[in-house]
Amino acid sequence: MKKFNLLFVALIGASALTFTSCTDECKDVVCENGGTCDEETGACDCPANFYGESCETECINGTYSGGACSCDDGYEGDACGVEQREKFLGSYRSTTDCLSATYASTVGVSNTDVTKIIFSNLGNGGITATATVTGSTSFSFDGNSTTDSFGDNVTITGSGNVNADGNQIQASVTYTFEGFLPNTCVETFNVQ
Repeated sequence: MKKFNLLFVALIGASALTFTSCTDECKDVVCENGGTCDEETGACDCPANFYGESCETECINGTYSGGACSCDDGYEGDACGVEQREKFLGSYRSTTDCLSATYASTVGVSNTDVTKIIFSNLGNGGITATATVTGSTSFSFDGNSTTDSFGDNVTITGSGNVNADGNQIQASVTYTFEGFLPNTCVETFNVQ
């Protein structure tokens, strides 16, 4: 009888071991973008810059590490897929405290750098100036020299930001014309 009990216990243990080893943690797991399923946990191990339960999301313009994307300069969003400068772009009706006039101006993109935006007709003087996007809602003028509509040399410095609604930009712009003292104006750009 003892032999039978020992044999019975041995069979139960072997079958329990068999049932346990037959469990496939990766049976219903689909890992995308080259991810592989971890046989012990059933979780997807994602390749560099991919994340999510199934490795379905790519950190497009940045590096994924520690549970989040660290975006390259000029990008934002969960997957770094949004250009920060997008919120600045458009056609505006503008005013400045240096003139009593309303005038048309635009903000466009630079084709050479995702962090750059180009203001046209600053101060209603036909001035085009490049600015660098410095944060999610801020920018600064690069101190570049250009000419106004009269052909005079001018250096543009200053900074500004876009409001939370994305429909207004405010900037403090300093114009330094060759041979003259700098003049700082507050300019407001309202989306048309």
